Amino acid sequence: MRPVGGGQWMVGTVHMLVGLVVGFVGEGGAQDVASCRFNSMCLCKAVAEPIDKGVRYPHDNSPHHLRDVSCYQVPFSKFPELPHGHIPHVDVMGCDLEAVDNEALGGTQVDALRLFNNKLLTIGEKAFTTMNNVLRALDLGSNELQEIPIQALLSLKKLDWLNLQRNHISTILEIDWGHLKNSLANLLIAENDIEELPSVALTEFRHLTLISLNNNKLRLVRPGLLPTSLKTLGLSHNSLTTFPAEAIDQLKDLQKVFLRGNYIEALPSHSFTRLKKLDKLDLGENALESLPSSIFSESLVVRDLNLDFNAIQNISANAFRGMHCERIQLSINKIKYVDEKAFAGLENSLGVLYMENNNLKEIPKALTHLKRLKSLYISSNKIREIREDAFDGFSSVLKAISLAGNHLLEIPKLALKNCKRISHFNIGYNQITDVTDADFEGWGESLETLILRNNRIVHLHPHMFKHTPRLRELSLSFNRISDAPPDTFLDVANTLELVEISFGLYQEEFPEDLLKPLAALIWLDLDNNNIRAISKTALYNFGQLQYFNMDMNKLTYLPEGLFHANVHRNLRDIRLSYNYINSIESDTFYALEKVQTVSLAGNNIQEIKSQSFKNLPNLVKVVLIDNRIHTIRRHAFFDLPSLVQLDLQDNDLVELSLNIFENVTSFNLPMVLNVSKNQISDLYPSDTNTPMYVNTLDMSRNLIGEVPTTFLQTFSESIRILHLGYNRINRLETTAFGELGLLEVLTLEHNSIVTLRKRAFSGLHKLQILDLSHNHIEQLQMEQFKTLENLRIVSLAFNHIRSLPRDAFQKTRLEKIDLSNNEFVGMPSNSLGEVGFTLRHLDISYNHIEHLDSTMFSEMPFLTSLNLNHNKLTILPDNVFSRLSGLLKLNIASNPLRANFKELFHYVQKLRYLNLAETGLRQAPILPLPNLIQLNLSANFIRDVPAAAFEGLQGLRHLIFSKNKLQSAPSQAWIHTPLLKILDLSVNPIKMLTKESFIGLERLQELDVSDLPRLERFDSDTMSGMRHLFHLSIQTWPSIERYRFRLGSTLSTMPSLRHLQVKIYEAVLTDQLVGAFNPKLTTIDISGYNLKHIDGKAFIGIEDNSELVLRIHDTQIEDLPPGLYTKLSKIINLSLDLRNNKFTSLSYTALYTNTTRWEDVGTKLISGGLKLAGNPWECECGLVWAGHWLRRWLREPKQIQLLSVEAGRQLVEEAREATCRDPRTRSSRPLLHLTPEDLRCQASALSSAAATVSCTLLRLSLFLALLPHGW
Repeated sequence: MRPVGGGQWMVGTVHMLVGLVVGFVGEGGAQDVASCRFNSMCLCKAVAEPIDKGVRYPHDNSPHHLRDVSCYQVPFSKFPELPHGHIPHVDVMGCDLEAVDNEALGGTQVDALRLFNNKLLTIGEKAFTTMNNVLRALDLGSNELQEIPIQALLSLKKLDWLNLQRNHISTILEIDWGHLKNSLANLLIAENDIEELPSVALTEFRHLTLISLNNNKLRLVRPGLLPTSLKTLGLSHNSLTTFPAEAIDQLKDLQKVFLRGNYIEALPSHSFTRLKKLDKLDLGENALESLPSSIFSESLVVRDLNLDFNAIQNISANAFRGMHCERIQLSINKIKYVDEKAFAGLENSLGVLYMENNNLKEIPKALTHLKRLKSLYISSNKIREIREDAFDGFSSVLKAISLAGNHLLEIPKLALKNCKRISHFNIGYNQITDVTDADFEGWGESLETLILRNNRIVHLHPHMFKHTPRLRELSLSFNRISDAPPDTFLDVANTLELVEISFGLYQEEFPEDLLKPLAALIWLDLDNNNIRAISKTALYNFGQLQYFNMDMNKLTYLPEGLFHANVHRNLRDIRLSYNYINSIESDTFYALEKVQTVSLAGNNIQEIKSQSFKNLPNLVKVVLIDNRIHTIRRHAFFDLPSLVQLDLQDNDLVELSLNIFENVTSFNLPMVLNVSKNQISDLYPSDTNTPMYVNTLDMSRNLIGEVPTTFLQTFSESIRILHLGYNRINRLETTAFGELGLLEVLTLEHNSIVTLRKRAFSGLHKLQILDLSHNHIEQLQMEQFKTLENLRIVSLAFNHIRSLPRDAFQKTRLEKIDLSNNEFVGMPSNSLGEVGFTLRHLDISYNHIEHLDSTMFSEMPFLTSLNLNHNKLTILPDNVFSRLSGLLKLNIASNPLRANFKELFHYVQKLRYLNLAETGLRQAPILPLPNLIQLNLSANFIRDVPAAAFEGLQGLRHLIFSKNKLQSAPSQAWIHTPLLKILDLSVNPIKMLTKESFIGLERLQELDVSDLPRLERFDSDTMSGMRHLFHLSIQTWPSIERYRFRLGSTLSTMPSLRHLQVKIYEAVLTDQLVGAFNPKLTTIDISGYNLKHIDGKAFIGIEDNSELVLRIHDTQIEDLPPGLYTKLSKIINLSLDLRNNKFTSLSYTALYTNTTRWEDVGTKLISGGLKLAGNPWECECGLVWAGHWLRRWLREPKQIQLLSVEAGRQLVEEAREATCRDPRTRSSRPLLHLTPEDLRCQASALSSAAATVSCTLLRLSLFLALLPHGW
């Protein structure tokens, strides 16, 4: 149970890089991490050279010294120029790379190369030739490859590990795999589009031990197709309907098999030819309904068997005989009956058993025969009583048991009387009202972890834990504790290390007397209570305390000396966010030698006094976001050499003086300082001009009127990223930023810049990324960027530029430029030609360009992406793109084009993405582009599609035909697009859709047939051939007679469907969708401007889903249907999205039948969250529950206390999106912070309400009575 801590260019990257630097520094050892010389935004780890008296770190980044190169989320349009020679490990991840050319890696030799999570479309055939004899691991996962780049791989002689996951590969080639047949041991090719395995290719791999084919489209795995050397086989989330017993039978060395998420309905009686021994067999998320006797006829031994998320109701006698399982997972089924001999044969082997979330009413008697059961998890069933002998069979070995989420009224002490070795006991989410020392007598002597959360406990008792002398971790959250005597914990004073009481204390003062004895306390969670005061000495007994969390209480001040240097020598993490603290006094955080994080977000802090944060040598992060800070006194942050992150955004600062810092930061640990979203207009350097080491400075969204040149010089030795967007800067003078020799990223978007001096950016010679978008720039100067020799990415979008000086980008390394939304009338070819060798991305959309010819691109031959969208192009010469043979993406949409498209694209045969939307087309053009992946023909006037139109598009995966004049689906063309995955036919005057409309589209995964207002016929078998359809956007058609078309019936034959998006055209949703909810559907999206009401029977069948996002949005709905709870309560992982409707109020009874049910499950009923933004909510007493619900949701299923500060704040911001209007002030306020006392909602007041609303208010009174006072 022990918890563990856990426009804006590159912000996320910076936090990651800072974290890496801190991590590397902490590691120590003979390695040095620094910015790489070839690109300072990458990190290089060097190996130290031995010298006589220690080590010396080389700083030349030469390959002789480099150990690791990491370029993480550094935007690249071309592969970075790595140093030649041997580098063991290179990561270029999340960098948006589209291609790896033949010469990209030059003379670099790499052992492990990770190109994960880019946008790779092509890899040159000779890209890895310099590494033929050294490359052992290659990661190409999460890219956009359409096929295995086999030609680039064939010559690799040592490759052992190859990752091709999450691409768009449709087939494993039946070819000779060259040296890979002898070297490859691990092949990961999951999350692709493979439908069948090759007959021979895989069997030729002599040493392949692991193959992951998860998340593909396999329907059958025939014997003889897999290499016999396999030890691990991943086939999860495919379309298998039967267990591939014969194929597995042939794999004699197999140890692990993953078949999760298929459609297997029964396990075979197949007997393997020889006894098969598996370490793990995962059959979760299938369609198994029962477990017959003797699975696999006793020919299979499985150490770890997973059968969760099935529909198993009964377990027969001898079901597992001969399997010798040590661990069985049976959770989240429908198990009602377990034969007493169900586990026969496992008496002396089964050690761990999961039976959570089933329909059991008692502990199965079958368990009494298990002699070695050490861990039993049987939570979330319907158990009310536990037999006295329930655990007798394994009482002497049982160490962990969970009975949470049942209907128990007391701790089953009689059943536990002989279980003297239990160390972990979870009995949370029951209905226990009282716990005494007697409940643990005789069995609690080994107990270390006790979870009592979410019961009905009101009173704690003296010496309550005297029979649990080893107790270390205790959770009492979500109870109603109002009486806690000071000697409650006396008997565990020296052992109890973790106490968690969130949403559980009914008192307004810190429970000092209760907690005082706990001298061993390390972790204290008291968040989300109603604590208003804490004494100076409240924490003085906790010398071992490391984590202190009192978020979301009602504290208004922190007493002087609360955190004491002589006591809290081990304190590391202090969380006091979302209280009502109004100031931070001097020495509040003083001399706490190990404190690393202080979080005070969301308070009412207005002033930070001098030396509030003082002498904290290990303080890394201070979070003061979302307060009302207007004053920070001199030296408020004093002697904090390790501070790397200070968040002051969303406050009321009008000035920022560096005098607030003294001895803060260090050269090796530069800080990320965020003061965005304030009202800062004045900036002052420190009086002493002492250098400050700041890596990233975010001053965006303030009132800054000019570049603060002098102020910025303070950071000249460290600053790499500077955000000045959304200010009031109107001009950039010569050397506007002074000498910032390390600056890499500069953003100035959304200012009022009109004038740029010629040398405005002088002094920024390492600048790589520059954002000047959304200003009023009319022209650039000659040699405007000449001094920026490392400049790679520039945005000048949304200005008023008409032309570019020829030498504007001279001597830069420009890779990507955005000139969109300006006033160009001609292509600035001369200027861009100066950087033609490096330029890869050009966006000049939304301008006034009327003419193009081939000479305009003659000096830009390496362009891979060209966006000419929304210009005034008409006639395009046939050879206009003749110099762009490497072009991968072309957008010429929203131009009134006249061209011979067949000839126009003759020279761009590598093209992958083509946008011809809104170009005036009246017929689908013939496009001989065999490598094209995506074609957008939307918003044209196309009525007919000749069969020949798509003859040259064999590789097409994504076709957008929306907003045309089609009267029928162009089915005659589908024969030429066998790989099509995504098809959009929306907003067309189509009259009829039948099975023939989509014949030939067997691989289709996403289909949009919404907004078809003239449809007259939709046959029930229209989509029956789409066996892999994953995402469907559709509508209802009230005009079609119901006996001809029922949407639910049509969708009932589509078991592959995961995401259903439906626009309802009727005013009432009744049974239109009944039958559509297959058990694996994960998203239901309902919209419709006419929709006003949802009938209680609309969601019949939805209760069989185990994971679901139910989204109802953009309708006229004002309330939820009655009986919705009965459908939703059975869904294990539910998210409910009700944004943008017409709700003004919402009773908790819409989601919970009564207060008892609320007490039983809390927010776990909707564990994925409740989204309520965009509704006209009124801040009234009936909505108070929603605020409490949101706060509890953050704590309960999301466990915000275990998240990093950043991740926690992001969750809070999501929860704060929903607001209500206060009728008194007419202002809006987040529902998250709505409390009864804010609206003066007291049960006594409610009881005298008018008779017309007495019933509603009575229910509300009962609910409010369950909340801690003030919540």
